[in-house]
Amino acid sequence: MDNTLSPISKVRLSSAAQRAVSDLGGQQEAMTQRVRLLSEINSGTVNQDGVDEVAQMVEPWLSEIADSVNRVPLPPHHDVSLDGSTREIAVADVLIAVRRPMAKRRVLLNIHLDTVFGPDHAFQNVRQPEPGVLHGPGVADAKGGLIVMLAALEAFERSYPHRELGWEVVLNTDEETGSRSSIGLLREAAARSDLGLVFEPTLPDGTLIHSRKGSGNFAVVIRGRAAHAGREFARGRNAVHALSQLFITLEKLNDLGRGVTLNLGRFTGGGPSNIVPDLAIGWFNVRVLDETGVKQIRYEIDRAVASINERDGFSAQLHGGFTSPPKPLDAPTKKLFDRVFDAGRALGLTMRSAESGGVCDGNKLAAAGLPTIDTLGPQGGHIHSDREYLLLDSLVERARLTAVLLHRLAEHPDTFPTRHGG
Repeated sequence: MDNTLSPISKVRLSSAAQRAVSDLGGQQEAMTQRVRLLSEINSGTVNQDGVDEVAQMVEPWLSEIADSVNRVPLPPHHDVSLDGSTREIAVADVLIAVRRPMAKRRVLLNIHLDTVFGPDHAFQNVRQPEPGVLHGPGVADAKGGLIVMLAALEAFERSYPHRELGWEVVLNTDEETGSRSSIGLLREAAARSDLGLVFEPTLPDGTLIHSRKGSGNFAVVIRGRAAHAGREFARGRNAVHALSQLFITLEKLNDLGRGVTLNLGRFTGGGPSNIVPDLAIGWFNVRVLDETGVKQIRYEIDRAVASINERDGFSAQLHGGFTSPPKPLDAPTKKLFDRVFDAGRALGLTMRSAESGGVCDGNKLAAAGLPTIDTLGPQGGHIHSDREYLLLDSLVERARLTAVLLHRLAEHPDTFPTRHGG
């Protein structure tokens, strides 16, 4: 994304912002230790005890700077089991901290406590393979982002002499599975706020994400009719075959030219080869560029599933939907990016942004009407793999960026977009 200098970029850092920047200069060792402590706790989404342990560690840190810190329980969400039934999935409580709730301007800061690495995953240890690099589960996504956010807020609270900017922190616990239980809380927090700051990691080279595709996760359960594969083959209705045909149809919906990708992720069904299988289940993910794409692809998926139901002896049930709406680079978001880039230039940073097919809670906040930047976390890479790493120098760098951004939001509120796009 190209960014030109705007009037606010000519304003030097205020004395309060300079104090915050200076204060953060000596924080890298402490920030690194916090990241290490959090990442050594397994907090895979399904590990409620582990996620809660992370929350217990973070809660007193927030209590030192917030007016209130509360645990908020979440409703369960539902998944399709391997037998075709739906099951309830419980998740850990969300942690919400609030400072100056009656302020005229309010900013929402968000990041998740969970990771993709469950307690049975082999990737559990945190180590430092070389100077300046930390390797471990969630060090970048998103324990590092959480610590960047906390350090920035601590520096802001220590250095800012006025009290006209309020903030709310929402640390949800199910982002890695789509925030299906916490989406309601995120929308409510968005309605109380003017801007959204999300602390997902940057791209490995420090590039921020300015627009994201929408993402939908689906499961389809196909039931047929069991029969002896020798004696009564013709009486059977092969659910595995029907799902195979459906997957071939869905695969044809991929259209890279229109930015549509449909990934067939998992297929299960059948049993002994002498029985016509009466159950097959498939899971798939869809990504599209915009709301028009959402409507078009959903129509095609529904039509493909309906064609199975039209066949004698078969039933097909579709579960899921688009949990992350598309996040385009609209005018309010562009204006907010201008402010972020201004803050970066004031710190001597080279700022870049790009589009991404990945999704996060920034998609949901933007869809709720909140201008949102969602890659204010540190630099790192190979997230969601056992090679995940964090560049330690970026912890202080990105905390300074957020602290300056908060100061400028407090000092020059009219230069920022509002929730309603002003």
